[in-house]
Amino acid sequence: MRLYIKSDYCKRITFTTRNLVWKMWFKEWHGHPITYSNVGDDEMLQDDFFFGVQFDKWRFNDKRWNHIPYDKSNPWNSFSDENIQLEFENDFITDGRERGEHLRIATTHTDILTVDKRAMYIMAIEVATAIDGQISEDDKETWLSIEEFKAKHADLLHLTYDEAVDISLEELEVMEAVDEPLWDELHKGWEEYIAIHGERVYDDEEDE
Repeated sequence: MRLYIKSDYCKRITFTTRNLVWKMWFKEWHGHPITYSNVGDDEMLQDDFFFGVQFDKWRFNDKRWNHIPYDKSNPWNSFSDENIQLEFENDFITDGRERGEHLRIATTHTDILTVDKRAMYIMAIEVATAIDGQISEDDKETWLSIEEFKAKHADLLHLTYDEAVDISLEELEVMEAVDEPLWDELHKGWEEYIAIHGERVYDDEEDE
């Protein structure tokens, strides 16, 4: 699943990764703080618009997640690990040399559980709000203002964590964890870019 954000990028994000995660899911549930894994720190989020995060359901104290279908040989084949990643659309391919015009938020799978979809949409709203952006959910064909996006997805955004989990547990009975094809597309794009332009040389490597 993918969302895109466009902006003139004159403003920067000021909130922290932890504050963002708390809004996406929760800060504390029945006395238990959220368990999550992330790539990127406050500086990378605020200065580079890069952050990847997943709610570690299998490590959390909510026993309702104990029966997630889990492939031990490849945990990414299940909904126990759903990475939600924010970055510029060309950043991975070009190693930061060309970033592209839009931010992209993408998930591990094409269809995701309600508890994670709600979190993804909150991330889009928080980031777009911080930088006066607009949001696209149809691969940049059309763009919605933040208020339009909120209104369109009000039912999802108004769910509590517990309500989102109840729906997600029902979804686990019928949904299949199909990989988001974006990641293969990006990897192929990276290989093609490197074949033409070569590996990026960083300043510290030039000094050696």
